[in-house]
Amino acid sequence: MSRIAVIQTAFPGDVILCTPVFESLKSAGHEAVAVVRPDAAPLLKNNPFVQQIIVYDKRGGPGSLIRAASALKSARCDAALIVQRYLKSGLLPLVADIPQRTGYDIAPAAFLYTDLIPYQTDSHEVERCLALCAGFSKTVGYTPKIFISDDEKQQTFDILKLHGLGRGNLIVLAPGSIWNTKRWVGYSALIDLIGEKSGYRIALLGSPADFEVCEAINKGAASVAVNLAGKTDLLVSAAIMQRAVLVIANDSAPAHLAAAVGTPVVAIFGPTSPKFGFAPYSSKCAIVENRYLYCRPCSTHGPQKCPEKHFRCMREIAAGDVWAAGEKLLSC
Repeated sequence: MSRIAVIQTAFPGDVILCTPVFESLKSAGHEAVAVVRPDAAPLLKNNPFVQQIIVYDKRGGPGSLIRAASALKSARCDAALIVQRYLKSGLLPLVADIPQRTGYDIAPAAFLYTDLIPYQTDSHEVERCLALCAGFSKTVGYTPKIFISDDEKQQTFDILKLHGLGRGNLIVLAPGSIWNTKRWVGYSALIDLIGEKSGYRIALLGSPADFEVCEAINKGAASVAVNLAGKTDLLVSAAIMQRAVLVIANDSAPAHLAAAVGTPVVAIFGPTSPKFGFAPYSSKCAIVENRYLYCRPCSTHGPQKCPEKHFRCMREIAAGDVWAAGEKLLSC
């Protein structure tokens, strides 16, 4: 049995897509030490496949790197799988004196690794993450999973009961994203469309930074959704999604949360594209996009402003098309 560090210091959605690695390593008898950024750490606190969580804030300067490396050195890992293609992420296991360091051949820190894995641009990110397990454990057969405690389930029950949101009639919309151009502009129209054509109740989920976004969406709609943005943490949000019949979200972490708890999800892609390998990893997922627009994809993450200044990738996606995709999932 080996003790293996899994370093993924990107955003929470990326950490969700990395969770199959922990299960794969555990299945082969290894212990996994997760190294993640502060806002992603709560996602793993109930994960039975993770032995230890080390928080590393890449924006904290050299001191943050030294502290994370010290914690990682104390964890006495035999090997490290470096998932994120970022120089500091690749430097961390070297500073922590981890002898075997496996990462992608295209990573900026590839010259620091002892073992290189080809980065397959035509594969899904889940499959790329699992490819790093070669030589340690199985590289197929695992999907993203989020684990919710009894306490978080009780919090969810209390929140839904307070707002009259029952199991079987709840649709969750997650309209936020840290990338401005990933935010679809049609959520107000979608709320009205769902209200006109169905008996479903709607809850809006997101971070505290998304609260005003959700308030503006509600003001733009004739119907009213329950705005829970900023009122739940990541795992309670996941638990609410688990009780929903459908989640509709942008290309962002909530879409991956929904897939990880098994709820059907409609993912709206604008400046980015599913071909990059970051669509929700689920058979119960529908993608809505302005497929043939000449200028997309314009970015792997999504710029803060539309380079062409027209934002057609999101403005030209109709609420009817999004709801049609949702209805199809609901009928399956």
